[in-house]
This record gives sequence, structure tokens and C-alpha cells, in this order.
Amino acid sequence: MSYSINTNIASLQAQEYLRTTSDFQAKTINRVTSGLRIISSGDDAAGLAIANGYRSDRSVLTQGVRNANDGLSTLQTIDGGMNNISMLLDRARTLAAQSASGTFNGDRSLLNSEFSSVITEVDRQAKAIGLDTGGDFAKSLAVFIGGGRNHAGEASTEQITNGSVSVDLTNSTVDAKSLGLKGMQAIGVTGTDIGTGAASTSVQAIVEDTANKGSLATAGFTEFTFYGAGFSDNDKVGIAVNLSGITDTDTLVAAINNAIDTAGNGTTAAATAFQNAGVRASVNTDANGKKQLTFASSDGAFQVRAEDRMANALMGNYTSSSNPAGKSLAVTYTGGVVSGAGAGTWAANASILVRFQGAGLSSPVDLTVSVTATTTTVTQAIADLQTQVANNATLKAAGITMTGATAGSALVFTNSKGEKFDVLVAGDIENELGLGSFRKGGASNDQIEYTTITAGAGTYTDTQTLEFVIGGQAKVQLSLADYAGVQADALEAINAAIASNATLSAAGLKASAVDATHIKFDSTNGTHFRLNAVAQAASDAFGFGSVGVAYTANTATTLGHDATFNSGGAANTALGTNNDVFAWSQLNNGDEDQTITVSAPDSTGADHSMAIVLKKDSLSAAGGMSGRTLDEAINYINAQLQQSNDATLNKVVAVKEVDHANSAEGVRFLGSLGSFKVSVGTNSGAVGITDAASGGPTQGAVIASETASGGSVADISTRDNAQTAVTLLASAVATLGSAQAVVGKGQNNFTYAVSLAQTQLNNLAASESRIRDADLANEAANLTKAQILQQAGIAALAQANVAPQAVLTLLRG
Repeated sequence: MSYSINTNIASLQAQEYLRTTSDFQAKTINRVTSGLRIISSGDDAAGLAIANGYRSDRSVLTQGVRNANDGLSTLQTIDGGMNNISMLLDRARTLAAQSASGTFNGDRSLLNSEFSSVITEVDRQAKAIGLDTGGDFAKSLAVFIGGGRNHAGEASTEQITNGSVSVDLTNSTVDAKSLGLKGMQAIGVTGTDIGTGAASTSVQAIVEDTANKGSLATAGFTEFTFYGAGFSDNDKVGIAVNLSGITDTDTLVAAINNAIDTAGNGTTAAATAFQNAGVRASVNTDANGKKQLTFASSDGAFQVRAEDRMANALMGNYTSSSNPAGKSLAVTYTGGVVSGAGAGTWAANASILVRFQGAGLSSPVDLTVSVTATTTTVTQAIADLQTQVANNATLKAAGITMTGATAGSALVFTNSKGEKFDVLVAGDIENELGLGSFRKGGASNDQIEYTTITAGAGTYTDTQTLEFVIGGQAKVQLSLADYAGVQADALEAINAAIASNATLSAAGLKASAVDATHIKFDSTNGTHFRLNAVAQAASDAFGFGSVGVAYTANTATTLGHDATFNSGGAANTALGTNNDVFAWSQLNNGDEDQTITVSAPDSTGADHSMAIVLKKDSLSAAGGMSGRTLDEAINYINAQLQQSNDATLNKVVAVKEVDHANSAEGVRFLGSLGSFKVSVGTNSGAVGITDAASGGPTQGAVIASETASGGSVADISTRDNAQTAVTLLASAVATLGSAQAVVGKGQNNFTYAVSLAQTQLNNLAASESRIRDADLANEAANLTKAQILQQAGIAALAQANVAPQAVLTLLRG
């Protein structure tokens, strides 16, 4: 064994052990005094990370329990309000049942006054608990509680979803409108009277009026047509009201509702949609005691149209207070003078196409009149056309009829339902019918409007005038000169003339050679046009015929009195101070597409939007011909809204209506939503749907809907109304019960969620304790151990420090 005094190894070792013992003692004291096993991350880094995660989860769950309890309290408050509304409905049903009794001989106005105050209180209570339409809680309420976990393969956001409890109160509103006690109502003309007290315009007087009877499509039945979301245009729902036994407003309402029930029980989707709208007829009594026929729906926006003078008069659109005849709805379309004598014939075989468009037709109706040269007389052709018009079911349903003509007179077509329409003709190049001598075109030479037309053989050695009609624009004439038989010179001159004319150049018209003797006109942008060759020379120098006459536009009488009635209480697009409609002019050129965008928020505030493109060209299959007429455009818009399968947009419908000035037809959008917007797109011709009626820019505006006045409110002022109210209240009680069930389910879900969260909290606390908390029994033993080791270490260090003194013994020797 060696001895040294420079380095005291024993002392150093004793010091290290003493330091280790002191650290051990310090940690033990910290654990004993704090109660924690992990004081710093150095104690157990992995354990600390896990424990901190548990602690954080506990914080979330603790707040989550508070959230759930807050949600539970909110639902309990809502539940209390619903109980109050339930008692209010009980009182309302009592009053309605009392008024509905045929033996009640008291003052129904007193009953109705209390009934109205009850309905008002229902609305107040619904607002107080936030469950009115658009209320604070009328949405899906997601309460985050915590404790959620991700499933394998799920996004991290699933942890939030799984840790939340949702209560969807979107369809659980309990105001009077939601309960079906308030709704949308189309009411007859203000100030009119069809009650028994009216001197000349009572229901009985209207039903017995000769002019009204003469307007009926089917004897003994008057007709109304309804338009709404899911039942419009081709799918509109008509009712035929049996007039037998109708003597007053009560029997009238009963007959109408029977017809409504029959229509709603149909097997089509439109019939089902109409039935779901719940439209019912009733009678309104105004402040002056005058009575008007009304139609009401609890939750569906709609338009009702009177289809004959009888129905028009019943809606208050009668001639005067002393004349019960309904205002005339007739609109006529008059052709030119029939040029040939009745016995005259055509010089050549012809297949004459006659097109009807407008008048509520969602697409044109084409008829063909075939004539044989020198054999078919004008009289025979007119009779053939008249028979076809009378026998065509679509035209008959649209109310279109034809009056025959003789030589020197004109063909007259009539629409009995007050809607504008046009009659287009092609193939009668001799103009025997007086409707124009336009040529047929298209690849098969069988079209009234076309994007291409090919001429016969031409010599280009004479003059000729060609007339073009593009859409709804005025005709454009091209005067063709004698080009001395040079086809190229003729084409150059024609195309130069087209280029210098704004209408023809916008239509993309172009003349080109088919071969050495034939030319054709094409539209390069898909524009449909019509061509008329005017006879100015005996020869057919350009191959388009030489017997035509200059086109003179046929005439239509002023629109009939508007017979449409929109439901008040619905959201609608109302333009300007007159609450006017969107104006309409047909699209002309193939590249004048117009985008109409409808957007609306759902009950949660999320926006739903759809862009609908109106077109008038053959270059696109989707909506390729949706802009020729207003009816065609409305039909396409409604089809797109319904086919979107969007529950929000499905509640918007476009309807046709005469403008405020009673001079033109336009379009209005209706909806049972709280609000929606319609954006009117721009195009180069500023045609299609425009908002010019509002006094603003013609296109490019975004029009926000507003609620139309005149919504319906259940009342019990009459026995009939009281009986209707009894039915409505029975449905309201069921609706309220469904809403209460949703709230009750939500309360239970919150209770279950709190119970689970408490269990999770307890287990998380236990897990965290096992990792973080100190074992005090073990730490007490460690503390004793540390104290003994420390004392021993100090003693040993003292001995080690004096050990080098032994070397002095050697030195003394």
C-alpha cells in the first residue's frame, strides 16, 4: 500500500459519497414536503410528459362539465318555455273548439280577441327562449366537453367531434309560424266584397253571371292554378272547382278545398309537393266587413292564378262593384291579311311549320301544315291548322285557340288566360296564310329558327332583298345587287354588309360558298336566326326564292288583366317603390349567356348558392335553349333549383307576373326562407333578366329579398275559420311535442355526457397520481436512510481527512 499527502483519495471518495447522499436527502425532503414524486423533468422526463397530458385532459374535462351543465340549464329553460307554450295551445284549442260549435250564439269577436292574444304570447315566449324562426338557439348547438379520441384513420378534428355533444334545434322552433298558426297567404283584391252583403258581387252573383260561365273551359267548373317550390311550370298544379251547389263563401271554400284535396292526392311528385305545402282556402273579413277569397299555407311560398273570368271574379278581379263579370284575360295575336282567296292554292308543295311560344309553355309547340301544289286550298289549310290547334292538349291547357279567316281577313289566335305569346311561321314562302314568308332552315331544312340555311342554285345576275330576324330584334334588310354571275363578288359584298351591321355581326353571321352555284349563311357563335327573301325580281338570282313578301310584324293586343296573386308573408324579390318584378327580354345571340345566381343562408347561417346559366344556342347541351321566352327561362331556373337537391335552395321558386304598369311580363322570386338573394348577371346585349324596373342599372345588381305584407294568422272569428283553427292547433300540438322531444333528448344526452366526463376525470386523476405523486411511506424510509448515510459520511470524511497525518510518523523516524 502506498502513502501520499498530495492526493487524499479516501477523502475525495468520501466527499463524493457525501454529496450523493446529500442530493438524495434533498430530493427525499422535496418529495416528502411536496407529496410529489416528480419535482422536475429530471426526476422522470417520460413520466412527467404523460402526467402533464393527464393534467391537461382533466382541465379540459373540468371545463367541459361546466359547459354541459350550462347547456343543460339552457335546455331546461327552453323546456320550461315550451311547457308554457303547451298550456297556451291548450287555451287556444279551447277557444277554437268553442267558436267552431254550430250551437254557439255568443260574440265570436270576443273569443277571437283572446285567441289573438294567445297567439301573440306564443310568439313572445318563443322569442324569450330563443326558439323563434331565426332565434339564437334555432340551430345545431354543439357543446364541447372533451374526452374524445380519434379512431384509426380519422382526421385529428374527429377528436373534437367525438368530444362534443350536439343538440339540433334547427327544426324545433315553436313560434306561431313554425307551429302552423301563421303562414303565407294570397288574398283577393283589397276592398272587394264577395260576401252575401255585397249588392252585385256576391259569390252567387258571380257564379250565375253569363260572361263568367262563358269563360269556363269545362262547363260547371272554374279553375285555379298553383305555382310553388316543387310544383311549377310543367309541374304546376291546377284545380277544377265544382260550381254545383255554391251559393255563398262557405260553400265556395268547401268546394275549393275539396278540389285542393283531390289535386294533392295525385300520384306525381308535384302533387306531393303541393300537398306538403298545405294550401287551404278560406275567407278574409276586412275591417269594413267585406269578404275576400284567400289561400294560405303554413310554410310554403306560392302563387295562385285565376284561369278564367269566373275564378278572376271570385278573387275580386270583377269588372266593377255593380258588374260581377270577371275582368277579361284574353290576349290575341293577329297575323297579316290572308293573301290568297279562300279557294286559292299553293304553286308548289309546302310543309308549313307553325310555332307557338310563351303563354306558360315551358318549351315551344310546333305544328305542321302540309299542302299539295295546285290542290290544297287556303281554306283547307286554315281549317287543318285550326283543327290541330284545337286538338293539341298542350295548347288547349295553355288556353290557346285559333279563329279561322277568309280572304282579306287575318288569322287570330287567342290566349284566354292573360299570358303573352308569339306565333312563328316558316315554309309558307307564298305567304298564303298571312303570317310571313320565312324560309325553313337547318341541316334537314325543317327548322323555324336555325344556325345555318343553304340556298338553292343561284345565278347572281339580279337584285334581291334578304331580311334577317335575330331573336326579338327588329328585322335587318340586306339589299343584294347584280354581281354579273360572279359568286365570289356576291359573297364579298354580302359579308361586307354583314360586318357593317351591328345586329348581324353580333349574331356571327357569315356567307360562304357550298359549291359553284350554292351559298349558305351560318352563325359562328350558335345564334339562331330566321331568313325571309323578298321578291324584287322574277328570277331567283340568289337561290332563296322569289315570291316572298316583306315581313311585317304581327300584332298582339295589350296584356289582359293580371290574374296572379302571390302569397304574403313570403320572402320575395320586390324592386323599387312599386315592389315590381324583374323585367325580361329574350336572349338574341348564341354568346349572350346570362348567369343568375340564387343564394340563401340556412338555419345555421351557412350560405347556399347556385349559379344558373341561361343560354340560347346550340353549342351547349346544358341549358342550350333556355332563353327564348320568359316561360322557358323560368322553367329552367326552377328545374335547376329543384334538381340541386339542396334543401335550402329547394324552397325558392321563380314565378311569372305582369309588371306594375300592366304592360309586360316579368319574373319574381318567392321563398319560404327568412331571406335570400338573386344576382343578375351581365351579358353583351343587356338582355334576359334585368332589374330595370327598380330604377337602377339594368344588370349586374344583387337583389335581396324582403318579406311581403299580408301573411296569414289563424283566427276564430267565424265558425268556418274556427274549424280550420281546430285542425291547425291539433297539428301545432304535435309539432310542439316533437320539438319538446328533441329538447328532452338533449337534456338526457348532456346528463349522460356529464356522467361520463366525471368518470374520465376520476380515472385521469388516479392515473396522474400513480405517475406524479410520491409514496410517502417509501420516502420516509428513504429520508431516514439519507440521514444515517449523511452522518456516516461525515464521520468517514473526518477520518479520511486525518489519514495523511500517518505519514508524519515516517518522517519523524
